[in-house]
Amino acid sequence: MWAKKRQSGFTIVELLIVVVVIAILAAISVVAYTSIQRRARDADRVSGIATIKKALELYYANNGSYPPTPCSLGAGCKINSAWNTTADASWSNLESYLVPAYVSELPQDPLASTSTPAGISGGYNYDIVTGAGWCGTPLRQSYLLTYRLENSAQQRVIDGGCTSGTQPTDYTSSEYHINK
Repeated sequence: MWAKKRQSGFTIVELLIVVVVIAILAAISVVAYTSIQRRARDADRVSGIATIKKALELYYANNGSYPPTPCSLGAGCKINSAWNTTADASWSNLESYLVPAYVSELPQDPLASTSTPAGISGGYNYDIVTGAGWCGTPLRQSYLLTYRLENSAQQRVIDGGCTSGTQPTDYTSSEYHINK
């Protein structure tokens, strides 16, 4: 008699289970990778803001005031005519004062776009305004930097001696900012 040969292989159910397990593992990996990317961009933002602060302080030490930040683009100014932002071409105004004497190049947000400033629209850009009179009496030179992080709740952070007095307008209370 002829013996029946047994065929080896996987059943459809076994193959489906393997495919589902692989899909679940891939989804977990993508989520973890995305979170790692956000944290890396946030670290880059914090480093960039620290670089800008150092350049501003060096400029202040040499000149007795912070560099002016007027946006002369007219309707092209994304916030108003007092601000410079990486969301429009006005950032080059700040660069003209700080590069190369105080910093080799001004950092930009890793997700910077030309449409949404951090200060009013919740975009991922750096926005700055400088001037006098925001920090109570006596009037002091100061600056306000706004930026957003991806991986943590938004908050307001006052840094330096400007903890009271009126603040410049045209930014929301949900942004990170550094005021000196």
